[in-house]
Amino acid sequence: MANPTALVPFDVLGIPNATRETYLAMLERRNQAVRDYNAASARLEKARRARDAGDRRGPPPVAPIAMPDVPLLDQFDALVAEKTARVELTKRRLAELRERAARTVWQAFWLVVAISLLPLMLKAFWYYVMAPRAAAHPPIRLAPGDAPPVSLPGQGGAKISAVSQELVLAEGDELLVHPEFIQSLSHAGTKRTQWLLSTRFPFTSLASGMVALTRVSGPGATCTVASKKDPFAEVGIVDVPAGASMVLQPRALVGLVQPADRPVDIVPRWNLGLAALITLQFRYLVFQGPVRLVVGGCRGVRQEPAGSGRSIDQNQTIGFSANLAYAPRRSETFGAYLLGVNGLFNDSFADGPGIYVYEEMPYSRRRSGITGRGLEGVTDVLLKFFGI
Repeated sequence: MANPTALVPFDVLGIPNATRETYLAMLERRNQAVRDYNAASARLEKARRARDAGDRRGPPPVAPIAMPDVPLLDQFDALVAEKTARVELTKRRLAELRERAARTVWQAFWLVVAISLLPLMLKAFWYYVMAPRAAAHPPIRLAPGDAPPVSLPGQGGAKISAVSQELVLAEGDELLVHPEFIQSLSHAGTKRTQWLLSTRFPFTSLASGMVALTRVSGPGATCTVASKKDPFAEVGIVDVPAGASMVLQPRALVGLVQPADRPVDIVPRWNLGLAALITLQFRYLVFQGPVRLVVGGCRGVRQEPAGSGRSIDQNQTIGFSANLAYAPRRSETFGAYLLGVNGLFNDSFADGPGIYVYEEMPYSRRRSGITGRGLEGVTDVLLKFFGI
């Protein structure tokens, strides 16, 4: 409708403007409803034609299913065979591992047995093979012409030590003593420090602990010697007169009394035989008289005559007369050596007169260091090599 207002003669009929606008709005709403209905009818018709066209074409073609070249059961059989092969391989590897483990266990067992028996075999070798060869060598005499031997008080063996010993200096004598063993000292006499036991043997002095010694001189001066730190130590005195000599291990030396104008002469003696190679002692230190040797030992010090022949554990030996026939002698029983009760060798002394001196109980806990009583336990083999 091009002009809907033309149908109504508003001016003729005298209709007011408000009524006129209401009428026009109603006409517009009706026209819009007609237009919406026509559009919906057109969409429905279009959809109907599209459906009819689809029915005439039929359903879309379906792509054919591609079948594999190998049948499905064959693939399953191949998978089962592969898994079975892997299981068999795993079983074989487990069997090999069990076999290796069994061999390793037995090898470890026999290795432990061999390691356990090795000390026994080595000790048996040393005791039954090497020790008799060393003992078969003739004994050595470090000072065969020295005479007389060190005098022995009384007959037979004697304990020469006590917890403390009092030393009284005669005219022309002087005392060298380790400060650790000075229990008391008289005011009389002159006291000085002597740094080394012997300047000829600085290493021996250091290794044996005989350094920073107290030097006492003057007639009538007295000194009481005793250990201030070791409750088991006792002190003994060995008198070596002029013309005699004594082989001594400096580790046992506490002090000495010597002529002030004639310091003690220490002479090294070397032995390079098979016995020395086995016992690892190549050097011996011979103290020539006159001198009084102050020695210390655990639980006491004894001296005994060698007579026709005596033996003692090497660990106990402190010294012996240099004119004696000395030789290492195999310890008496293998059982005691195997259990560590005795060493492989004893010290054997024969063809007296002469004495040997020993401590009653070997004491391994001697302190080491410059101010101590040696370096045992640290360089024991080296010290034994040099007879310290």
